[in-house]
Amino acid sequence: MNIENQLSQLQSQLRKVRISKGLTLSQVSILSKGTISAIALGSYERGDRSISAVKLLEIAQLYQVPVSELMSPTEKGIRSGRVIIDVNKLANNPDESNDAALKIIQRIAHLRHDWNGQVISLRSSDIGLLKIFANFSDEQMNNFLDNFALAKLK
Repeated sequence: MNIENQLSQLQSQLRKVRISKGLTLSQVSILSKGTISAIALGSYERGDRSISAVKLLEIAQLYQVPVSELMSPTEKGIRSGRVIIDVNKLANNPDESNDAALKIIQRIAHLRHDWNGQVISLRSSDIGLLKIFANFSDEQMNNFLDNFALAKLK
C-alpha cells in the first residue's frame, strides 16, 4: 500500500472515530483545552494539513483509543476478519436489548486484558459467538453492528 492511501485512511479514521464518539470539531477543541483547534482537526481530517506524531498521539489519547485504531484501514468488517466495537457507546445506550451483548463484550475484554475497554476488536468468530449467546437474529446482529461498529460493514 502506498503512502497516499495510508494517509487517506488515517484522515478517514480520524473523522470516523470522532463521529463515533459523538463529538463535533469544536467539542474536541474544548476537550483538548485548546491544544487541538477545531480548524486544525478539520484540516487533518480533510488532508489539508500534515499531522505530527505528537498530535496523532494526543488525539488518540483524547478519543481514548489506541493510536493503531487511527491507523487502521477504514473498512473493518466481518470479511476483513474483525470489527471494531465502540464499547463506550454500547454501554451508554439505553436500549436494554443490547445488555446481553454488552456483558459478553465486557467479558471478552476482561479475558483479553483489553487496554481500557473503550473499544474492542472482535474477530469474525467472536461475532458468530456473540450472535449465538446474545440470541440475535441475523437482522438484529446487522443492526447491532451498524450501531456500534466504528466503521460500516460492506
